[in-house]
Amino acid sequence: MPRQSVADLLGEVDQAPVVLPPRPAPAEAAPAAAVEKPEPRRPAPRRVAHGLRDAGTAGVTESQIPKWQRLERKELRLRADQLDELARIRRTLNRQRGGEGERITENTLIRVAVDMLLGRAGKLRGTTEDELRKSVTS
Repeated sequence: MPRQSVADLLGEVDQAPVVLPPRPAPAEAAPAAAVEKPEPRRPAPRRVAHGLRDAGTAGVTESQIPKWQRLERKELRLRADQLDELARIRRTLNRQRGGEGERITENTLIRVAVDMLLGRAGKLRGTTEDELRKSVTS
């Protein structure tokens, strides 16, 4: 179709409106065999704390990488009272530090707790959460 100038288009305002053909229903749009399926999403590559995978970061030392990127991701479920108490402790500790040192997060507190548990792993005894907790606190 040849290009039309704006003046030509505006001059056609008085003419009969252009009627477009109706759009086909989604089921009629294309046969199922012709529809391309999107590729499945691939998970992002895992970051590793012991080395850098990306060749573009060859001159970057581990200390230059933000701490959160050097850590492995692990999802866990906590009770509401645990989350509330962790948030309260985080706020208190961040107020006390007065802007010095690292920012304390709930994840920081969880890592400290895991380190304490791992330090007492030899004392762990029991078959329930309560028994395990009692075995390392007594």
